[in-house]
Amino acid sequence: MSNSAVFNLGDDKAYQVWRDAKLAGYPQSLAELLVEIQDPTSLTLNERIAILKVCAKSNMVVYAVQKPGTIKDNPLPALLKQLGVTDIDYNLGASDSGLSKLSPGGAAHGPFANYIPYRQAQIGWHTDGYYNPNDRQVQALALYCERSSHEGGENELLDHEIAYIKLRDENPEFIKTFMDPEVMTIPARMDGDKVARPDRTGPVFSVKGGNLHMRYTARTISIKWKDSPEVKAANNALTRIMNTPSPYIIRGRLEHGLGLISNNVLHTRKAFKDLAEGPKRELYRLRCFDRVESP
Repeated sequence: MSNSAVFNLGDDKAYQVWRDAKLAGYPQSLAELLVEIQDPTSLTLNERIAILKVCAKSNMVVYAVQKPGTIKDNPLPALLKQLGVTDIDYNLGASDSGLSKLSPGGAAHGPFANYIPYRQAQIGWHTDGYYNPNDRQVQALALYCERSSHEGGENELLDHEIAYIKLRDENPEFIKTFMDPEVMTIPARMDGDKVARPDRTGPVFSVKGGNLHMRYTARTISIKWKDSPEVKAANNALTRIMNTPSPYIIRGRLEHGLGLISNNVLHTRKAFKDLAEGPKRELYRLRCFDRVESP
């Protein structure tokens, strides 16, 4: 069965088979997503298979480096390469390696230091890179915690395929609405009187390479939704799903040596605080244009 059939609203049989398999034995805690690894730059065969299997089921996996104090360089690029993910998004604010330091003032380029990821503020539900052009959408998102915050910084995670199932089961018209190529626009970013990035318009759900992709942000500023009753209804349903307690919403905080590998699932971040005179939170992010490969 091809995934294109699964996400075709006209093929309910294929969808139901995929849906039942997806929900069967689905992880419902951070512990069920956890894979312990020794050296992230040189995975054993069993470690690699375990990561791929968990990610294939839930589009995300939490990994725990057993002796993080022995890691000399940031492990994200080497780790993702072993999982078949190599097409790095060298986004603005990231370093030359593509890594972003999600810490206060951690942007590699000064103008971006005031953007929310580089501050201590709370971040609502979103997928990464929703402002990218449609042909350069972020497929994989990985995090690594070098030092946790003194307080706060917890994440919520929701597999976008689960969000799709919830919406389609409630009303398939929600999916049709969110697949409209003109449903969501991120307005242009201006640099003075010059356009630094043009408007980005595209769907919320799309199928890329046979896989479901989601482009979304819950923000209420710097966003323009298509004005229609159908869009309002779909948005209200998704907001309710994301904000209603559910075993499918995974909660936790990344501590030193812990990290996340995902196919860019929906996620949040609580606000965090560091001690005024103490060390600051150091969390690193890598975005890529390709997905974690199947086992």
